[in-house]
Amino acid sequence: MQQEVTFPSDNAILAGTFTVPDGNAQACVVMVHGSGPQDRDGNIGGFNTQIFKYIAESIAEQGIASLRYDKRGCGKSAGNYKIAGLSEMVDDACAAIDFITQQTNINSNNIYLLGHSEGAVLAPEIAAKRPNIAGILMLCASLRSFEADGVKNAEVLNRDLDKMAGIKGMLMRKLFYTKDPLKTMTSLRQKVEKTKSKRMWVSFTRVSTKFYRETFNYDVKSLLKTTTHPILAIGGSKDFQCHPDDTLLIPKVSSAQVEAHVVDGMDHTLRLQTQQPSMLSYARSCSSPVMEEVNQRILVWIKQQIADRCSD
Repeated sequence: MQQEVTFPSDNAILAGTFTVPDGNAQACVVMVHGSGPQDRDGNIGGFNTQIFKYIAESIAEQGIASLRYDKRGCGKSAGNYKIAGLSEMVDDACAAIDFITQQTNINSNNIYLLGHSEGAVLAPEIAAKRPNIAGILMLCASLRSFEADGVKNAEVLNRDLDKMAGIKGMLMRKLFYTKDPLKTMTSLRQKVEKTKSKRMWVSFTRVSTKFYRETFNYDVKSLLKTTTHPILAIGGSKDFQCHPDDTLLIPKVSSAQVEAHVVDGMDHTLRLQTQQPSMLSYARSCSSPVMEEVNQRILVWIKQQIADRCSD
């Protein structure tokens, strides 16, 4: 059963979908988005990834509830995404956990936090602020600096743009080609640190200065070092946005109980990618469901966590 729900976070009312399986829910997963103005399913700017929708439906069939919600200022949620930073994303996730904790049909001892991409990076901080959760699921997490990821992604986009032929290729290169990715990221950081404006222009879009300032200074490794919650980390061998090596690094950084897997052939959208991965390939790969291995690893891990807690 799917329920449309709302819950408060700071001065905003957020909207989401509370999926409850038939019968008693064994646990509940609160889902936290990747970067950008995403709706509750993980869709953004024409890319219908449906990541959270697929996962929610899969785990519901096995008795696990979930909450997924529109980011503030996106979908049906109130608030202003355009001036929000990472701190608002953390606060909103905490509010979502608080909402689930209050539901009488959910065991508050079995609430799990699932983050994808940026959401995975924020998960250790969210867990620190809501220590009552039972565990963390980090999908496609990056442990690198924002500059390093920005340079890497720009290089991949440049590679794809070089392959585009004709007038369309010429136009796309003129608009989006980055001649010196490292210099561009360095200049962007300097611009962010100097401005006092709440919004600024990046390429052809006005963005939240607070978001960029907080992202440039975010240190997920320090947060992971102090995490005590058990962690399931899943990455993809064909994820160029958040390198799979970072997934395997999580057990080395965190002293918590960590289970890490890299799914062969999986890209950043949790889909099977048979070709060279790129941002231009997402539209094609998103036409298929999330890889079943991801769903199964989530289910097995959560059920094992529940069993371990019951045996303590």
